[in-house]
Amino acid sequence: MTNLFLLAEVAEDTRGLGEKMSEAGLNTLIGISIVFLALAFISIIIAVEGKVFKAIDSRGKKKAAQAINTTAPQPATEEVAETAESDDALIAVITAAVYEYELQTTGTVPANGLFVRGIRRRV
Repeated sequence: MTNLFLLAEVAEDTRGLGEKMSEAGLNTLIGISIVFLALAFISIIIAVEGKVFKAIDSRGKKKAAQAINTTAPQPATEEVAETAESDDALIAVITAAVYEYELQTTGTVPANGLFVRGIRRRV
């Protein structure tokens, strides 16, 4: 029984309301300060990471551009003319194939003829 009385005396808080409120305010101020400092630290880390990743990305793009510039041959004017002729031949072959297909499936070809106006290459 004496232990209970001793425990009650230790547990009794003799501080006034003003002291309790000042301690609570100090605890609140410390807690909020810690949270804002942590958020500022996280914000700084994110900003630095953004700059680092941007630098890495631009360095990779520069290296890729240099590799393309050094390995890619410059097209000659003869190749361009040759490509235009081969495109015309390709259009003629495709037109003939469509004509033959229409002739075999329907038995007739449209009276106004067939025109291939362009071909898109998928790369």
